[in-house]
Amino acid sequence: MDVTFLGTGAAFNPEMDNSNACFMVGDEFFLLDCGESTFGRIWNLPELHRAARITVVVTHLHCDHVGSLGSLVSYSRYVLGTPIIVVHPLYTIVELLDLMGIERTNYRYLSAYPAHDGVSFEPVEVEHVENMRCFGYLVHTPNLNFYFSGDAIRIPQRVIEEFRNGNIDQIYQDTGIELSEHPTHGSLNYLEQLFDREERKRVFCIHMDRDYRDILREKGFGVVVTLPVDR
Repeated sequence: MDVTFLGTGAAFNPEMDNSNACFMVGDEFFLLDCGESTFGRIWNLPELHRAARITVVVTHLHCDHVGSLGSLVSYSRYVLGTPIIVVHPLYTIVELLDLMGIERTNYRYLSAYPAHDGVSFEPVEVEHVENMRCFGYLVHTPNLNFYFSGDAIRIPQRVIEEFRNGNIDQIYQDTGIELSEHPTHGSLNYLEQLFDREERKRVFCIHMDRDYRDILREKGFGVVVTLPVDR
């Protein structure tokens, strides 16, 4: 099982698409967030079409993380005929879909994903913005355990400890390189101070405000390979 990123861009970096990811275990298709660019990246993906069930796990409700969720729910219901589950710790995701005009009968909402077939998602609350509760996820699969940050200023201490004791194979962390007057995201400087060079190869920077992959390689960080646009 491989984690496939559909993009690695920040909200204001549409050239690199939204930092959302997917993977498949058995006949279930899993999607981590569903931003504005995501539906256009996966609507004809073979894995999506052959899935017996689709599960979307949401970190928070900013547009680059849920902007095309309504489209995916409707597409799954009316075109694919595939059951779809929407997972988010807070009921606000249902209220948002209500405002999008998405009928509740078109999907199943769960505040927590019931672990099965070796797959589990554990929400970890993270710091991002003051007016919204946001979550990262500890994701366990049959052959890969990883942390997906969503949008987060820093990595929770528990995640760092799990990473260093071998319980987490990889970290995908929200990382910017440009300075901001009101920082709400992680930074490359922060990650450099946190991880030594040997650890960095298992730390992948996502939600990039510009393309600085050459700098990441130079500093020893992992570089995410995204789904090709021309498929």
